[in-house]
Order: sequence, then structure tokens, then C-alpha cells
Amino acid sequence: MGPEKTTDKTLAIIHLALVIGQILFAVICVMLIEKTEIILNDTSDIFLFLVPAFAVFGLIASNLVFKKMLDQLNQKNNPADKLAAYRSAFIIRCALLEAPSLLGIVAYYLQGNFLYIFISGFIILFFITIRPTKEKIEIDLNIA
Repeated sequence: MGPEKTTDKTLAIIHLALVIGQILFAVICVMLIEKTEIILNDTSDIFLFLVPAFAVFGLIASNLVFKKMLDQLNQKNNPADKLAAYRSAFIIRCALLEAPSLLGIVAYYLQGNFLYIFISGFIILFFITIRPTKEKIEIDLNIA
């Protein structure tokens, strides 16, 4: 089993754990809140501005930082170094997506505004689409 296969499995497990953690946390919070509604006009709720802004920032930053780190690691010649750097870049990308998702879930739990769960759900769906596969890793690392 080569290092790329190990990295592929390691990242897949990390990704799956992060996705399941977010989903379980959201489900638990939804089950704990008795009254839920979508509120778009409560100007006293700071989360109404913070959660969408943080979500947009997280989505954009995760892609920009990941691409920037890929550009830097593609200058390396050693495949083992590339894979280690790729793992770090992927974990940072996941963190930049998970943080706004968790903020949305916590905001929902505190305010009962379903809009926050909706935003977190969108981030989780995007999170699922970035699942690392052998093919994606090879494309990102320019390995054929």
C-alpha cells in the first residue's frame, strides 16, 4: 500500500468524521428546540448578520486558501512531501468550512431561527462534495 493510498483513506476518514459530527450536532440541536421558525427581520439578532457573512467568508476562504496551498505544494518534487502538504491543505479547507457550519448550528440552538440550520445544511452539502477521492487527489497534485 503506497503513501497515496494511505493519504486517500486517512483523508476520507477525517472527512467522514467531520461530516457526521456536523450532521449529528445539527440533528441533536433541532431535536432540543421545541419552537422553530424562520425569522428574517429581527434586527436585534446579531447572528442574522454574522452567520451568513461567516458562511460566505468560509466558503470563499476555504477555496482560495486551498488553491493557494495547492500552488505551493505543486512546486515540491518529492511525492511524500506533496502528500503531506496536501493533507494539511485539505484539513485547513475543512476547518474553514466546518467553523461557519458549527456557528450556524449554535446560533440556531440559541435563537431558534431555522435559517441558521438551513445555512449550515448548505455548507454541509458543499462539504460533502469536497470528499477526497484518489482521482481528486491525483488531479490536485498533478499526478497521473
